Amino acid sequence: MKNSMRRTRDILMTELWVSVFLTVLIIILFESELVLPGFLSDEANVQLLVGMIMVIVVLAFIPLSLYMFKTKHIHGLLTDDESTAPHNLLFWGTIRMMMLCLPMVVCMFLYYAFGLNVRFFYLSVICALCLFMVYPTLSRCLNETGIKSDADDYDPNPSDDNPHSY
Repeated sequence: MKNSMRRTRDILMTELWVSVFLTVLIIILFESELVLPGFLSDEANVQLLVGMIMVIVVLAFIPLSLYMFKTKHIHGLLTDDESTAPHNLLFWGTIRMMMLCLPMVVCMFLYYAFGLNVRFFYLSVICALCLFMVYPTLSRCLNETGIKSDADDYDPNPSDDNPHSY
């Protein structure tokens, strides 16, 4: 059980950091001018339409992703059966992570593609800040699935070895 929860946490963590890496890669490519910013800046109507769509997507996905695990159906899937909890957490956690990470990456790309339109930059930053609220630590994974256990069962570095721990 504990290895399965660690595996779930590791996969969710990988999804998060790959998205952050892609966002930073987009920034590096455009800031170093390997890809020229503003290649879609002539399309004013497209820019307005895409901007409105991304605002709606981000403003809908943020509260939905933050409260998703509190809905009765998903909370039941995560907490009813400890044997399927890691699998269900991986499935729903991936959906939640992608609801924040995909708009973050897309908005950062659109920021540069439309010639440094700050609307997309701010939407990307807002999504990035929301990642702190769903950061997949092992204790959060256990808490969201309702699994009660000793911390030593899941902690890869038990605090008994550390003389400075309280």
